[in-house]
Amino acid sequence: MNKLKFKLSYMIKRPEIIRAYKLLQKTKSLNVDELNAYQNDKLRKIILHAYNNVPYYSRLFNSLKIHPRDIQTQADLEKLPILTKEDIKKDPDSFIAKGYKGKIVKGSTGGSTGKPLRYIMSDEDYSMGAALLLRGYEFAGYKLGDPLVMIAGASLVSNKQSLKGKIQDWGVNYKRFSSYGMSEEDCSRYFENINNRKPLFLRGFVSSIAIFARYMKTNNLKLDQDLKGVFTTSEILLPSQRKLMEDVFNCQVYDNYGLNDGGVSAFECSKHEGIHTDVERSILEITNSSGVQMEPKSKGKVIATSLLNYAMPFIRYDTGDYSEYKKEGCSCGCERPLLSGIDGRASDYLKLNGVYITSPVLTVLMGKCDIEQYQIIQIDVNKILINIIPGSNYSKKDEDFIIKSLSNKVNKVLIEFRYLKNSFEFKGNLNKHKFIINTKFT
Repeated sequence: MNKLKFKLSYMIKRPEIIRAYKLLQKTKSLNVDELNAYQNDKLRKIILHAYNNVPYYSRLFNSLKIHPRDIQTQADLEKLPILTKEDIKKDPDSFIAKGYKGKIVKGSTGGSTGKPLRYIMSDEDYSMGAALLLRGYEFAGYKLGDPLVMIAGASLVSNKQSLKGKIQDWGVNYKRFSSYGMSEEDCSRYFENINNRKPLFLRGFVSSIAIFARYMKTNNLKLDQDLKGVFTTSEILLPSQRKLMEDVFNCQVYDNYGLNDGGVSAFECSKHEGIHTDVERSILEITNSSGVQMEPKSKGKVIATSLLNYAMPFIRYDTGDYSEYKKEGCSCGCERPLLSGIDGRASDYLKLNGVYITSPVLTVLMGKCDIEQYQIIQIDVNKILINIIPGSNYSKKDEDFIIKSLSNKVNKVLIEFRYLKNSFEFKGNLNKHKFIINTKFT
């Protein structure tokens, strides 16, 4: 009954996701050669589309004296330069396909560098991303309609969920708790609700679930029913955090890597030998700083090429992350390429008036404003300094939005804004830019 309700809800809400999910049930059994052929076919089509319809790529190919027929396989991508956020932000309109008539979904990201980027996705691309998430859950035994609780996302100003959103969540058997401003009172309420609801799975930002698990451990709390799995995302999962979650929830933790800008995603299976990359939505390369593809077991930059985003293609996009391919396959039998994991630092968070504000939430918040780059420094228990390089359309409204959003979560908070001209004025190592600095109050 839950599975039927789930499918009916999505057929009403987004039938494209169910169609994509059905396709993924077929492609998940493909072998290595079949996966490569599938990707190369999609690659040739998106390259031709980009050349014919996207101004940036038309100019790029012509300047390099390259024709779409020169890009036939993933190996041929080396003929193209790496694309950065800065490249896109210089002229974002030149990356949008001319005359594109399909549905689009808007997105924004701040990533791990504190440099927000706004972009659009084709509905097909977005739907495939949602379907891949559902398939990724299956590594933990998830079935469509299983009860799942999320501690993630953020209603940035209002805590109220729309009636439509509540109905949709009821249909798919989800329950969402905001990770924006987690106090002990919130954790207590979340625990009571989760205990009564008895979900089979929990998903959320690493830091948010770690805060909740730590609260449960400190107060010697246990759920009446063990979970089947915990899904973590958006931040680096440390071994100590994994152990804390597994001890508290008495189940395995399954880490997930993904980003919509570029369309890459990867999921951990029950063997925990790495993370399995998805091939249906994007091509993921591991390269050196010059864009040369690296051999397995060699660490390099994670570069993404979207295969389905015909509205705004990302070709050889620098995700800002680092990883390496494992040469050997996973003992679970899945033949999708296996990454050793994503390298990076654990995300910091703010703790204002006893309320936790995690980095993914701050990424969403700052991504709503026209900001070139930002850095948040906690000065006191109720005071922060925000360094900002403003965008051309940044205004007092953006500043008021940030103040209102944070104040609604942590009550009285003192916010000092400092507007800078370039990155050299930021505090810290520019090569490993910290966009949250907090050493005293966490």
